[in-house]
Order: sequence, then structure tokens, then C-alpha cells
Amino acid sequence: MNSPATTYIIRPGAADDAAAMAGIFNYYVATSDVIFTERQHTEADMRARIEPVIGRFPFMVAEQGGKVIGYCFAHLWQPDPVYRYTWELTEYLSPEAVSHGVGSALLKAVVDDCRRMGAHSLISWVTGTNEPCLRMLARMGFERLGCLKQSGFKFGRWHDDVFLQLML
Repeated sequence: MNSPATTYIIRPGAADDAAAMAGIFNYYVATSDVIFTERQHTEADMRARIEPVIGRFPFMVAEQGGKVIGYCFAHLWQPDPVYRYTWELTEYLSPEAVSHGVGSALLKAVVDDCRRMGAHSLISWVTGTNEPCLRMLARMGFERLGCLKQSGFKFGRWHDDVFLQLML
């Protein structure tokens, strides 16, 4: 495979990306503490998660050679209308796309779209041990607001949840 740093494209996400997205998500469910769940997602699960996003919030995928290697989308942080301008970001990369700039490019594209679409504030929850993600968000201007200590238990260990925010 060519280096994702030079050969990927970023395009709008679609419902048809659900199977590839579930595959990326499930890799981290099975192998990592970056996702605080032990439940794998089916294609239908992922489709149900992204269909409310499509056309309403920014949603981008990185693709290389016709294969989705990462995704990033915004969604409501909370359902109450008072929070309608505060959006949460979700982003995951396939293992071969990590550390090649793909995540930063996806994040920048989605943040730029969030600005254009009228978001006021973006938030992200990140596992405390996910240093690459924390560094990427800091480079994009996200501010660390707090930490929920030992909020998740996975693979026999407690993990912190770090809360970050970017004011647009």
C-alpha cells in the first residue's frame, strides 16, 4: 500500500461507508482502549449512527484506492435544543492511516465545515492514554477542560476520559 500521507483523498461521507466505518471502529473495540465500549458495531449499527448526521452535520471520510481509511463527523452533543450549537466530534482512522497526517486533514475539513454551518462550540471526549489524539486536538486549538478519572474500565484497567473544547 502506498503511504496514506501522499495518496489519500478526503470526500463527503455517505451511508454506503457504514461497513468500512464499522470495520475501523471494531478494530479499536477489540484491540484498544481508545473506544470505551466492548460492543462491536454491525454495518446496520453504524448506518443508524450516521444517517441522522448526513446532510445535517459535517461528515468526511479519507479514502485510499477506493478503501475508507478514516472518518470524522460532527453530531449533537446533547439532544436538548439549548445545546444545538454545541457539536461533538467523532473520528477514527484505520491502523495504516495513523501518523500520516490523515487524522489532522480530516479533522481540519470537518472543523472548517462546522464553522461554515454555524456551530459555536465543538467538544471531544478522548481516552486519557490516547496521546496522539490529544496532541492532534491541541494543535487544532482544542482546550483541555477536564478529566473524568477512571471513568471507563476496559482490558482489566481503569481509564480516564479527557474533555476538550474548541470555541468557533
